[in-house]
Amino acid sequence: MSRFETIAEEVTIRIYREDPTLIERYGKRGKEQTFTDNLHHLDYLKAASDLNSTTIFTDYAIWLNGILTKIGMTSQTLIDNFIYLDEALQNSPFVDHAEAAVYSRYLADAIQALQSMKGEDKYV
Repeated sequence: MSRFETIAEEVTIRIYREDPTLIERYGKRGKEQTFTDNLHHLDYLKAASDLNSTTIFTDYAIWLNGILTKIGMTSQTLIDNFIYLDEALQNSPFVDHAEAAVYSRYLADAIQALQSMKGEDKYV
């Protein structure tokens, strides 16, 4: 398992532990998709870091939020996901502190953007 797969698995487990209604609503397929989504989050974080651009990750988060809210999820679910991802990255032995700090800043910027959007969409 790659370092990102390990982190994505940890975050997926936590998401479903923190909100057991998700398994009832989305089943095993939803849990598998959550793992895949977290791999995408990590890929976008790395790309944004490589290009030194928080906008890349923030734009991705806003785009993804639009998709997720259309299938009945709330922005808070994505925000929580990003919070758990940040905590996992900060505590991971597979990510050095400098890399984790950059990712943390990008996650914080995305969370702030999502929070500022609350109330603009009936699903948020």
